[in-house]
Amino acid sequence: MEPLLLYILLGVEVALRVALEVRERRLTQLRGGVFAVLRVVPLVNDIVPLPETRKAPAPSAFADKHEEGHRSLHHGILRGIFKIVLLILAVWFLAAMLTRFGLSIYEAVLWLHLVAVPFRAIFHLYCWNQEYEADAYAMKQLGKGNAKNALRDLALCEIPYTRLFAVMYREHPTAPLRQRRLLGK
Repeated sequence: MEPLLLYILLGVEVALRVALEVRERRLTQLRGGVFAVLRVVPLVNDIVPLPETRKAPAPSAFADKHEEGHRSLHHGILRGIFKIVLLILAVWFLAAMLTRFGLSIYEAVLWLHLVAVPFRAIFHLYCWNQEYEADAYAMKQLGKGNAKNALRDLALCEIPYTRLFAVMYREHPTAPLRQRRLLGK
């Protein structure tokens, strides 16, 4: 494989991440801080997690039922299986890059990073579906009013991100997305 293609694709990734950061800053009017720089650097953005909340939401009956929903729907096990499948695919890909294509470990890891970007978005959407299911479980147990109040409180605690930005970086949908899905707003 041509290393020039790898470096061109990494440059395109950095440019797209910078454009996403600029778009996010303009739409939310929030400063990105040091995390904005870390999200743009290849490989570093795989390691540094994105903060999701400004402060921890207060404990509530809805949050307890939400977590109970995760347990009763076996989300932890399903998410773990999904991660294992992705890990096996990553190891297979890395081995293929090293043996079949004869790349250095550095180049193979960079290729893996590039290939992992769409898989990460797919994983995030899978996690989002689990969050929506747990929200529905909690609302069924406690009622619509309780769900509405809990999601409003969550929206006050979390950092407001746009949908595209959240898909790229978060395993949880934003509170407005959850409200829209759960309450039809």
